[in-house]
Amino acid sequence: MRQFFEKIWVRHFLIVLGILIFWQLGAAGFRQKAYKNAKVILEPRNLNSKIVQKGIITLSTLDTLSLKKLQNLSTIIENRKEEKKQAFLDLYQYHFASASLLLILSSISVIIIFIVAQVGLNNTNPFLKTVFYVLASLTSFYALSPLVYKQESNITKNLTGYLSYDNLQEEIYNYALTNPNITPSNDTLSFDKFHSRIINSISKINTIDFEFDYKAIPIPDFGLKK
Repeated sequence: MRQFFEKIWVRHFLIVLGILIFWQLGAAGFRQKAYKNAKVILEPRNLNSKIVQKGIITLSTLDTLSLKKLQNLSTIIENRKEEKKQAFLDLYQYHFASASLLLILSSISVIIIFIVAQVGLNNTNPFLKTVFYVLASLTSFYALSPLVYKQESNITKNLTGYLSYDNLQEEIYNYALTNPNITPSNDTLSFDKFHSRIINSISKINTIDFEFDYKAIPIPDFGLKK
């Protein structure tokens, strides 16, 4: 067994495996931290949503049928909000982890490059070379993944959708509590027109925002293109 672990390729393999395991644990830690932080930021809005939904039921002076329609509309919006919120949380945690790990990788890589530059690549310790190549691969991965998965764009779109649904819910709340039927812009609308306007707004926001761009990966042509 000892002779097996003394083999050069085994040692290189263990170095690569150790770095990858350590890095995956670090990535999981960053994702968990980002997820918790994002939930804390959104928590006040979640509490406001509960107040709004309760207020629609307890404070409205609308007739029973109209009130039930608004409750149903608010519930639909709440479900759509949850969909956008979950997408935002999932995307944000990976984006945060990628950005944080890329920063760390870049810092470590600069140090290793400096060491390699001093002695030359051919004279560098083989194990340090392995570390350098692994870190270079990880750096490329974390630099490209946000671009390929369009993380920033998808995060922005889902968060914008979440906030738009949140605003619609507050508009329903305002309509349910004001009598006569007044919107935030001081327009007087009949219930049917108001209900149709909210439905129309929901349909405009109702998108699934997950985009990818594989073309962001630089693919060498190996001199085949003329």
